[in-house]
Amino acid sequence: MEEKISSYGKINLGLWVVGKRPDGYHDIYTVMHTISLKDEITIKPSSFLKVKSSSSLVPENEENIVYKAVKLFEEYTGIPQNYEITIYKNIPVGAGLGGGSSNAAAVLKKLNQLSGNVLEEKELYELAEKIGADVPFFIKGGMAIAEGKGEKLKHFEKPLKKEIFIIYPNIQVSTERIYKLINEKLLTKEDKINIIDSLLAEYDIDKYLQSLENTLGEVAKELYPEIGEVINTLNYLGYKGHVSGSGSSVYSFGSPSEEVKKACELRGWKLFKTELI
Repeated sequence: MEEKISSYGKINLGLWVVGKRPDGYHDIYTVMHTISLKDEITIKPSSFLKVKSSSSLVPENEENIVYKAVKLFEEYTGIPQNYEITIYKNIPVGAGLGGGSSNAAAVLKKLNQLSGNVLEEKELYELAEKIGADVPFFIKGGMAIAEGKGEKLKHFEKPLKKEIFIIYPNIQVSTERIYKLINEKLLTKEDKINIIDSLLAEYDIDKYLQSLENTLGEVAKELYPEIGEVINTLNYLGYKGHVSGSGSSVYSFGSPSEEVKKACELRGWKLFKTELI
């Protein structure tokens, strides 16, 4: 029997890089929030594991993050996982919206359910951490502070309810490439993180949202002029643009005006009306 699951994207409500780790990764401080923009995934029994995608930009089978997640689950539980998994992409690729990580987490949760909930949530988090830095967040979703590589999570009881729109300038960003350009000057000092942390602890969300910055986004703007062009266009039209993750997508709060829609059509950018959930 075929099972259908939804796999929701995320945006970063601010992202600060606080240090470089001995393992080559960076320590970050960010707030992640689930959005209603989603991929759809189908899972049906098969004689062997197959992972396919509707997008030519997404690798299939062994190269796909979902395939790795399934194999890890199989190895961890000892339960064979032979399925044909098809990912129907709506979340743009290389956009900083966590599409691949979300796909992996959604499939992990579904496999656990189909296997009789053999793993507790804590074990699912442990598996997710081995797959990718953003995957643990998607096990629960909602709104969370993420620290370390992104795996240390503090979830908020209530997610925000806000309308946003996202502009994707049809370019894929290499997160690895962005991180390689992070130098000492771009690191955020601990006292600033403490201020941000206290705003969130007091749940002064409006004040927090006014102070959003994104270290990776600043680097991405320099490296990919299209991202800067999206932000400048939004500024000109009266909106404030924020880069999600390492880009390339830029989001803004509220609803897009007719001018924004026309600007996107003119430049061939994809526009998504969505919301925080």
